Amino acid sequence: MRTRQILCPVDFSEESEHALEYAIELAALYKVKLRLLHVISKAYGEDITTLPHHEENFGIVAVTQEQLDKHMKAYASQKIHSMLQQLHPEQQLEVVIRRGSATGQILEEAESADVGMIVIGCHRRTALAHWLQPSVAEEVINKAKCPVMVVK
Repeated sequence: MRTRQILCPVDFSEESEHALEYAIELAALYKVKLRLLHVISKAYGEDITTLPHHEENFGIVAVTQEQLDKHMKAYASQKIHSMLQQLHPEQQLEVVIRRGSATGQILEEAESADVGMIVIGCHRRTALAHWLQPSVAEEVINKAKCPVMVVK
């Protein structure tokens, strides 16, 4: 762990920003590279017809799949860079944006990049919400092949 990079998934929530602070400190302490990962959910990226219908768009989508994909990646990149500007990280880092299931993409990135640790934020949810939809953090804990640090 002490010589391998740290993976920190971010979803732009307060919890993931808090986890990012810990990841930055750990990466600086061990002098390793930090990988930030944002996953664009399939629900809003694979099929234009699955986009949420809001009052302002009247159910009309006037973009191609490529335009939507480009816009979502640009938005995610901009959000990550604004998070980093607020935290002032000074160590080496890499930003990765993937599409698909959050858990699957986190685990795939952890294996392909051979990370030494995953630092992930955990959303506070009610027991009913947890029962209806298991948390990504819990799934990552149970399936990851490397240590996982969960930050509340």
